[in-house]
Amino acid sequence: MHDANGTQVLSSDLFAEAPVFLRQTMKAQELIAAIEQTAIPAGAASWDKCGVQVAGRRHSVRSVAVALDPTLDTVERALALGVDFILTHHPLSMKPRFLDSIDDHYRTVAALIESKVWLYSAHTTLDANPEGPVSWLADELALEERKLVEPTRLFEIESFAFTAPAAFDMQLLTAWAAEEGVENAIRNGDLIRVTCLQDKASALRARIANELGEVPVFLACPTQKPAALLGFGCIGTLPEPMTYDRFCDTLANVVERDYWVTSGHVPGTVSTVAYCTGSGSSLADTAFRMGADVFITGDVKYHSALDAIGCLIDVGHFSLEEEMMRRFAMQLGESLPDLQIFYLPAQDPMRLAVTGAR
Repeated sequence: MHDANGTQVLSSDLFAEAPVFLRQTMKAQELIAAIEQTAIPAGAASWDKCGVQVAGRRHSVRSVAVALDPTLDTVERALALGVDFILTHHPLSMKPRFLDSIDDHYRTVAALIESKVWLYSAHTTLDANPEGPVSWLADELALEERKLVEPTRLFEIESFAFTAPAAFDMQLLTAWAAEEGVENAIRNGDLIRVTCLQDKASALRARIANELGEVPVFLACPTQKPAALLGFGCIGTLPEPMTYDRFCDTLANVVERDYWVTSGHVPGTVSTVAYCTGSGSSLADTAFRMGADVFITGDVKYHSALDAIGCLIDVGHFSLEEEMMRRFAMQLGESLPDLQIFYLPAQDPMRLAVTGAR
């Protein structure tokens, strides 16, 4: 279902039509934990600034807006919908910025703070999970025998629980949840359950015991996730080889873009395909050495194109990630049916200007 502005409402009809006061709510930290089941913090690139961008003061969440970029327009559209939480792919800024001029960045931050709404970025944390919506293009192309182009981390988690002592300070729970390597820390009645990276578990238990002033009985809990390899880029084989022209037709049917730019040698036949959402040309050589006939990404620079050892297809930064976030919104709508999830579509900021056709 879409509104007049193209906003897609992804929650169930029951909750979409119910009065706000009848909708179920979710604590903001529980929502973040749900997001991080897919956008795994351990997968973040070292240079990235994902996670909470602006802390909200709404502790309960009824509705969420999902979008690619935290632009002023996106934030204003989300606030007009009355959401409590905004989830974007890209961070608010990749570098620290002073609020020393009244520009769109200032207005965006001011609007979020004034409205008490959360802003959260699932950036490389989402890109690095091959089981998440980053796999949408591989799914559409029915790629088989998939592998990561650049594996970065083996993600193994451990979960344990203990009984909360009397007069437990909930600020401790918040602090533990914010610890690096902790996926979530949740209280359910008298029981506190913590899920974290396996290599962080011992240090975290020691911290908990120290801050409680006693060593609780830690109980091992089953985890819902098996060990998983995180990383960037995907390579796989098509169900059957096809000519390059036919592959381009197939790609055009799944990527919403009027044009793209190619460079490098054009193969006669395509059987192995690799791609990386966003700006992934740095992975191209590795992908070609792994046997890729084509490598699909965005933001290919001149020298990357000049030195390409295979066929590069630049479909733009926007197209692959916009669809990824739309599918992430759909996934959240299905897994969190009590919340109202809105998807806010955007326009590619890059436009093709053809000489004589303006």
